[in-house]
Amino acid sequence: HWIDALYQVYLTALFGGGAVIIVSGLVSGDELSSSGIDQVLREGPAWLGVLVALAVAMGLRSGARGGPIALEAPDVRHVLLSPVPRQAALRGPAVRQLRFAVFVGVVVGAIAGQLAVRRLGGNFLAWVACGSLFLAATVALGLGCAFLASGRRLRPWLATLVGGVLLAWAIADAVDAVPGSPTAYLAELAFWPLDVDPVAGLLVVLAVAAVVVGVAGIGGVSLEAAERRTRLVGQLKFAATLQDLRTVIVLRRQLNQELPRPRPWVRERHHGRFPVWHRGVRGVLRWPAPRIGRLVVVAAVAGLALRGVWEGSIPLAVVAGLALFVAGLDAIEPLAQETDHPGRREALPLPEGYVLVRHLPLAAVVMVKVGIIAAAAAVLVDPSVAAAELAALCILPAAFAGAAGAVISVLMGAPEPSDNWQMLPPEVQGSRTAFRTVWPPLVATLGTLPVVFARVAAENDSSPWEAATTAGFLVVVFTVVVAGWVHQRAVIKDWWRSQQELAGLGGGGSSSSSGDDGERGGGRSAGPGSGSASRGGPARTSRTGGKPGARKVTTRLERP
Repeated sequence: HWIDALYQVYLTALFGGGAVIIVSGLVSGDELSSSGIDQVLREGPAWLGVLVALAVAMGLRSGARGGPIALEAPDVRHVLLSPVPRQAALRGPAVRQLRFAVFVGVVVGAIAGQLAVRRLGGNFLAWVACGSLFLAATVALGLGCAFLASGRRLRPWLATLVGGVLLAWAIADAVDAVPGSPTAYLAELAFWPLDVDPVAGLLVVLAVAAVVVGVAGIGGVSLEAAERRTRLVGQLKFAATLQDLRTVIVLRRQLNQELPRPRPWVRERHHGRFPVWHRGVRGVLRWPAPRIGRLVVVAAVAGLALRGVWEGSIPLAVVAGLALFVAGLDAIEPLAQETDHPGRREALPLPEGYVLVRHLPLAAVVMVKVGIIAAAAAVLVDPSVAAAELAALCILPAAFAGAAGAVISVLMGAPEPSDNWQMLPPEVQGSRTAFRTVWPPLVATLGTLPVVFARVAAENDSSPWEAATTAGFLVVVFTVVVAGWVHQRAVIKDWWRSQQELAGLGGGGSSSSSGDDGERGGGRSAGPGSGSASRGGPARTSRTGGKPGARKVTTRLERP
């Protein structure tokens, strides 16, 4: 309904505007010098070109698997099978999805533009307009490629190959390995307030052409792929509504057809000791290539964001923390599989914490490798001995914090319907929901504190390495506490449940028991523990609400 939509716009504007104001206040530092602006013009388009290539790759991959439109099941089974042209039936949903995505791109691009003008200088309106135009064109280009791949029924392997080559080319251009990436020229549109290059206008032309051609041929979508996508997307939305992140991840992998390898990458020998470790290693060695590639990309994003934090853009710590959290969700897959099958775990003659805590070393090893990739990406931007030393100090805190946040998210699971929190007012429930949502990523973001402290120490003429070491030690200690919570989680949960049951028996159960005792005592008044006495009312003598009990009359047949 339009009222619900207006209310959602109101909430988005309220919270989004507040977030923008807060982030804008965190962006500190003076405007860059002419040499700094020249460096931005040299390196910035290549890195933004990676974003354009990523949008194209994701669009091709989504379209080859029946996306990006997710219809309702009746629409797929009845409307698309009816004599109505499929193009006419799909044009409306495609335009609505495109309109919403472009609107989000315009808003996010405007926010990025008003943040960029604080460091790069120039006309405020020009930066906002170019940021909105660039991101809207990028989103439209990605959706247009998705419509093309879906309508032409592009093979999934071909879509992955084309998108992967384009993305690899863009990344190689960003690290100065291979020059001449086409997406780098298109990304110069975002820097028009500093230097106008007419070639960058081709991004808008390509986006419009891809959208027009894609929407025109959207009727060729595969019905089987559309029905499969509809079923999984419906389950995914329901799981997201229940705040069940683990189910969302599993359904997302099914949607992307991300299946384990039938053969491991490397054969692993088992010597009979540490069965939990070896079982987890065997699972990791069967990870598909897309999952490994996703870990590498997320690690690189975290490293580049941390490099930006070291250069002075402290708000990028949030981006790095979210990237570490996403990587941690993949790293703790063996532990997540253990929680997905509680019946198997309960069949073991071992405590729950004993089994779960033995999955943590493998997650730590995987995250350390992610941290090494992130450190390499951060150092390669501007290699130096100081950057390498600082990156080495931050590997363990970042890795352990990312894994800790993911572990907390998986073990918390979805809120229980029978939880006593459901009896509280909506305001309290909303605060609890917000805390459950924010707490795991916040824990992962703690891994960026060494870099943040090092940057603050460098600005105050202190030793950044000492600050990073102190902050890193505190983060590692906190992750050890999280590991202890994993080990004792079941014990703590049972104790808390028993306390709640005792509190319930002490309140509601005492009234009935004391009332029964009073009734069995021949009409004696209830004790101080009864329900009515505790509420200040008269003592109950029976279950008739305080009235005297009915006297038993002995009949003639019952008399001796």
